[in-house]
Parts: sequence; structure tokens; C-alpha cells
Amino acid sequence: MLKIQNKTTKKIRVAQIILFMIQIFLTSMPFVWGGIIDPNSSHSTYTVLDMIGYIGATTGSAAGDRALNIVGITFLAFIILPTIALFFNIFDRFYNLKNVASLICSGLALMCIVYFIGNWVCLGAVIAILLYLVNFFLGVMGIFARFLKVENTADKAPK
Repeated sequence: MLKIQNKTTKKIRVAQIILFMIQIFLTSMPFVWGGIIDPNSSHSTYTVLDMIGYIGATTGSAAGDRALNIVGITFLAFIILPTIALFFNIFDRFYNLKNVASLICSGLALMCIVYFIGNWVCLGAVIAILLYLVNFFLGVMGIFARFLKVENTADKAPK
């Protein structure tokens, strides 16, 4: 099977790798206002890594413990989804799986931010939403860029 990677798909792939690395870095920025943990608190912010730290935390009540564990586990999606897409983009150089994975991971991450965070969105989440939209658009562009009739930049066999 002919492996085709033209200059456009290579540029899109590199851009997606960089953006997904930024997404993973964004998990250390303020993602959530404090109200998701403590409704009386309006000024404290939490990063994704802080929220994951609530897995196994105790509040003294069974319902509170369950809520904190659910919050921590759901916030794992903000690290896992960009990591999956990043590995697909790094290791899948010639096929369209990287673009499909980018579409799926970006779409799921957008839905997770809107559903899990809701009204408690902070600066890191807003930037993440914008970057996931750009990654989604780049995934669509990557799919269509494969149809361009340009020279193959894959490794050529020696003559």
C-alpha cells in the first residue's frame, strides 16, 4: 500500500502535536472556579491536577466523598484525551487515524468541559475550549489534505 504524506498533511500533523502538548500543559492552569467543590467559595480556583487530587478524598459524609471521587475521576478526561490524540499524531504518520482520533478526542473534550464544568469555567478551560476547536478544525483539514495531488514526501526507495 502506498504511504502518502504530503507537505500539507505534515504541517497539519506538526501543528496538532504542538497544540495537544499545549493542551496537556493547560491542565496546570486554573480550570475551575471554587464553586464546584465549595459553593460558598467564589474566589478560589482549581487546576485539573488539583481536581484529580480529590480522588480518594474524604469529607466526612458518604455523599460528599462520592461527589469528590466523581469530580476527580471525570477530570482525568482532560489529561487522557489530549494524550491519546498526541500519541496518535506522533506515531501515525501516513494514515488518517491521527485525524479521526483528533476529531474524536477534541469533540469529547469539548463536551466534557461544557458538561462537567458548566458555569464554573475559568481561564484554563476557556483557552482549552479555543484550542480544542482549532484542533478539531485541523483534524478536518488533515482529512481533506490527503486528497491534494502533491508530491509524496514519504521515504523513497534508493535507486
